[in-house]
Amino acid sequence: MRRRSLLLSLPAASLLASLILPRGVQARTSDRSPIRLGQSAPVSGPLARVGVAVRDAALAVFAEVNAQGGIGGREIELVTLDDEDRAERTAVNVKLLAAQHQVVALFGFVGAGAHRAGARGAAEEGLPYIAAFSGSQELRSGTLPWIYNLRAGHIDEIEYIARHTHQIGIRRVSLVSEYNSQGWELRDALISSFEARGDSVASISSVDHEGSKYSLPGAVASVLAGEPQAILLGADYVASARFVEAVRQAGFTGIFYTLSTVGGNALMDTLGAQAAGLSVTQVVPFPWTSSSPIGRHFQAFCGRHKIEASFASMEAYLGATLLVDALRRAREVTPAKLAEALDSLPPREFGGFVGAFYGKARRAPAQVDLTVFTRAGKFVK
Repeated sequence: MRRRSLLLSLPAASLLASLILPRGVQARTSDRSPIRLGQSAPVSGPLARVGVAVRDAALAVFAEVNAQGGIGGREIELVTLDDEDRAERTAVNVKLLAAQHQVVALFGFVGAGAHRAGARGAAEEGLPYIAAFSGSQELRSGTLPWIYNLRAGHIDEIEYIARHTHQIGIRRVSLVSEYNSQGWELRDALISSFEARGDSVASISSVDHEGSKYSLPGAVASVLAGEPQAILLGADYVASARFVEAVRQAGFTGIFYTLSTVGGNALMDTLGAQAAGLSVTQVVPFPWTSSSPIGRHFQAFCGRHKIEASFASMEAYLGATLLVDALRRAREVTPAKLAEALDSLPPREFGGFVGAFYGKARRAPAQVDLTVFTRAGKFVK
């Protein structure tokens, strides 16, 4: 009798659902635990400005979704662990995110660990690795499972630079990067792109991770020995800034190019007046334009959340929005089901920019542009 009274006291819709819905669906609809995503990024140290920008933009996207009821009533939670831009710390953070925080995917890794440690850790833990701020070819080779890139790769950016320099008559370009797998990848891509056009790589040199006084003199001498007309900066922004200062002091008066992962606001702020004229490839829409829908929407988004508009925050905004699309598409929020949703997620037109995740094969063309930093302290197209 008591059981009968309890049943009769339930709302009719809830009772009906409990009787007719499949068991798995009942479990999903009653689950109100947060959907946890994991991020390892530098939120302290020299690269903190970039890491914080990415984190805050993603948090703002998820906050808007949560305010509208989340994903089937479940809020999205981003757990960010500081790796201080150290790849070895990134590897540890992946273990913590998987075991301690029970995340269903890894999102928006930034810095030294984004290129390799994060992706390999994700593969070991069986987690999707989504929208890393990396142009690494390893993430685009198909050798690692569940890798979902948003941005164009380093090869795309270098090909764009090679085409541009050839068009304006520059025939000798040097490269300065770090002595690691990413640096070797940039070297090979630069040689391939320039030699295909009959141009030459004047010299190649490396600096250590922070451009210390021990590595700078040799790098400057080696690069200048090739008598380049332009220098491509491929080291992290701290090392690149110190190299620019040192090579200018040594008498170099040519042009600097840099990749999107290096040449953001943090590099320009560090260089100050010496940043004027530096050309930077970009892989996301121009954040400060009002001439396209994506620019207007993004600026309104930044205004609502008091976020500084930047290329980094724009990229995080795009990546987080696509990830929300995939979460809504997934039948269950597990690593495997989310991967299925990501695999089948169609490209999204943001209004002047087509965003899509890809692994080895693209579903949208690589989108690369070139910007220049002016004496007024602004990027222009």
